[in-house]
Amino acid sequence: MFDLFISYESNSRRAISQLEGGWKDLGPDDSAFWSCDSARKGGKVLFFVGGKLNAFVGYATYTSNWTIGRSGLWKDEEIIYCTIPKRFSEFVSASDMKKETGLAIPRDALQVPNNLASKVWRTARGLPSTVVDKRMEGMVTESKSKYRNPALRSVALAKADGRCEGCGKNYRRVAGGKGQKCLVVHHKKQLKDIDQPVETRVSDLAVVCANCHMIIHANREKALTLAQLRRLLKRRKSLLPRS
Repeated sequence: MFDLFISYESNSRRAISQLEGGWKDLGPDDSAFWSCDSARKGGKVLFFVGGKLNAFVGYATYTSNWTIGRSGLWKDEEIIYCTIPKRFSEFVSASDMKKETGLAIPRDALQVPNNLASKVWRTARGLPSTVVDKRMEGMVTESKSKYRNPALRSVALAKADGRCEGCGKNYRRVAGGKGQKCLVVHHKKQLKDIDQPVETRVSDLAVVCANCHMIIHANREKALTLAQLRRLLKRRKSLLPRS
């Protein structure tokens, strides 16, 4: 039995920026995440981002009780210390957590009920999952690129089984299987066109070879759909002389 708390932030950009920046001390006005009043030394803490993201993003352990800062940016402010937070390699969506543990989607910082604490902690920290069907993507990172979930990519590649969804070529048969390295995962709905993080399903992805991917994005302003790509390739093929 142990105490488990959730530290909360509603602004996904501020949260991701703090995660990627190594949790710099920004002071009470700019720092992401806040803890509940019942947080205390020795308790485990999960960092949760609400709003569009609605996902658990990291964890730590409280190393003090609430105290008053004596100097620096936190002078005369209430503060509680923790170990350096560790970021999850895969963010855990609140809906997945609710499905696995019954924990309601957090709307503020809170203490997790004792009967759920162990299960929530194990689930958030990466209890093996049998199915990966959806994950959150599209958060703006420090470099202004948008986060893409590696688990979704792995599942999409596994389902493709070496075959390009554009030209149909089986790259498992190329160069003794090394041809599979030519395959890339394409988002049917472009992440560059969104302003907020979105939930991406495996069905929103397509596995295509590098050549097909370049054709899809030949026009940087408007990507081809898979159907348009296939029609284009079929038309080109029909112009070849018959042997």
